[in-house]
Parts: sequence; C-alpha cells; structure tokens
Amino acid sequence: MLLAVYASVFSLGILGKAHWDFALLFGLSIFMAYQWLEERRNHWIYLLLAGVTSVFYVYLLSPFSIGFVLYCCLGLLVYSYEKGIKWRKIPFLKPVFISLCWFALGIGIPKFALYGQIPIQDFSHILLFMILAIVEDLEDRAVDEGHIKTIPMYLTKMETEALIAFWLFSYLALSNRIDLFSERLDIKILSIVLTSAPLIYFIYLKKSENINHRYFDFILLLIGLLHLLV
Repeated sequence: MLLAVYASVFSLGILGKAHWDFALLFGLSIFMAYQWLEERRNHWIYLLLAGVTSVFYVYLLSPFSIGFVLYCCLGLLVYSYEKGIKWRKIPFLKPVFISLCWFALGIGIPKFALYGQIPIQDFSHILLFMILAIVEDLEDRAVDEGHIKTIPMYLTKMETEALIAFWLFSYLALSNRIDLFSERLDIKILSIVLTSAPLIYFIYLKKSENINHRYFDFILLLIGLLHLLV
C-alpha cells in the first residue's frame, strides 16, 4: 500500500495537482497488480477492483481511445505475467516489462490523453522505473537463480550495485527540478537529499538486505514532492 501511495504522489508531481484522478488510478493500479502477483488467495477481489478501475479509465479516456486500449493490453500482460504465457520467465524481460508498464500508466497514457503527446523529457523516467526493477531483481537473486534469468545474475553484487547507483545518478542529473541553490528551503533540502541518494545507497544502505527496495520506493515520493513544490 505504501508503494501505491508513493506511486500516486510521484505521478501527481509529474502530471500536476489538477490531474489527481489519473495519479490516484495509477496508485490503485499498482496496488492491484502487485497484490495479484503476490497474493495467493482472494484473486477475485483484485479482478473486481480492476473492473472498477477500468470503468473510471473509460470515463477519463473513452473506450475507443488508444490510451484505454493500451491500458487493457497492460492488464492482460499483468494477468498472464506468471500464469498462462508466464512473461516473467522470458530472460531479462522483467525490468523492461515493469518500467514500461509504470511509465505507461503513471505518465504516458495520462499525458497523451491530456495533451495529445508525451514530452521527450518525460521518457527519462523510464530509467528510474528500470532502476526499481533491477533493485528488486537483486533482492530476488537467490530465489530467481535457476528459474529466471535477470541482470544481477550475470554481474557480481558489487557490479550490480554500482550500476544501480550510476543509473540513479544519471536519472537525477537529467532532472530539471533539482535546484541545490534554490532560495526556497524546502526545494533545497529535497534537492540535496535526492542528489546524495545514490551515494547514501552505495556507501551505507546496500549493506542491509531488507531496506534496498523500500529505499528506492521512498525516492518516488521525494521526486513527486519536489515536482509538486517547484
């Protein structure tokens, strides 16, 4: 649920406060998708929630729009991710699948529906979502070994962590919202925290096996807040 909240705040920051409806649906979609994949009981509840969410997307997008068709396609991919087709077992597909789904639901579909296009700079967020997926793959390395081929299995733990830190720094360097010298204290503090995030992870937090993923989830919240403040 925390991840869904962080995702909503992140999307709200990218889309703007006026488009809270898309941000809320994004968070709800993330919640349903992860519960569907992780929860082994009561799957009908999440299918029901998916149906309700689809009704709201129909209202916002119209049933014959490209955005709604893409939303339905993403839903089918999530449904068959570990069942039927089992997309998850295709080598190296997991981070690509996750990053594109997050981008489409949180940024791509809403911006295309609202403005008829997706600004080039918004595609940099795919890099952030890719980082989240790689971090999760690193944490699942022992579980996936022998079953699923992921990037961390072909790199050492140190190499994977260096790649994560480098990608995160690259993403933050592309951001036009970070302002270390802002006259506003709130923006300056958030900018400093985000700029130092890769270093904090690489020097200290990587030592903990239980904090890595939650740390990167929290970065979503910080980025969303920064966009809302600027």
